[in-house]
Amino acid sequence: MIEFQLTKRLRDYTLSLGLSVQGGEILALTGKNGSGKSTTLHMIAGLTEPDSGFIRLHDRTLFDSGKGLQKPPEERHIGYILQNALVFPHMSVRDNIVYGLRSRRVPRPEIDKKVAGLVQDLDIGHLVGLNAGQLSGGQKQIVVLARALAIDPDLLLLDEPFRALDKDVTQMVRETILNEVRSRNIPCILVTQHMDETLLPGCKVCRMDEGRIVEG
Repeated sequence: MIEFQLTKRLRDYTLSLGLSVQGGEILALTGKNGSGKSTTLHMIAGLTEPDSGFIRLHDRTLFDSGKGLQKPPEERHIGYILQNALVFPHMSVRDNIVYGLRSRRVPRPEIDKKVAGLVQDLDIGHLVGLNAGQLSGGQKQIVVLARALAIDPDLLLLDEPFRALDKDVTQMVRETILNEVRSRNIPCILVTQHMDETLLPGCKVCRMDEGRIVEG
């Protein structure tokens, strides 16, 4: 489970919200541009420091203003997928997927097993040997998803992950995300402006406006 209570002074308003997400649950944050959705993800991921509050993920405290604690992003063990699919274009798809595993010095047999499973789940066997720079925008996003899942994250953050995908691929990736979140029993927070992307079984929807939850 992740739970957080955060405040952050922004240009036009002060973001202030508190939420919790259980393992296996998807929380969808919706709202217009500038409502604070992505800023919330940035704070949870450690990319932006809140002004006050706390973030607790399972039995770990990631941020606590009262204790002066701010864990760096690399110590949070969070899978984070941004709006734009950020791949290493000079590397193969396989090397992109295993990048986080190699940096953690995971044994080669375990890497091979994990890659095989992700390739099958995401149906990207035809892409594995290609350089990531050759891929379409949608294909890159799928590779980024695979890379995020490969490290067995304690939390999955998704910022408009379906924007570059066509309808058929979007449906497949949505189903895969739901299956992975449930099978791994990890919490997931999805940022989206499109309500059809939030219509997943068991998905909780909260609408934000000027840094606050106004519905949900």
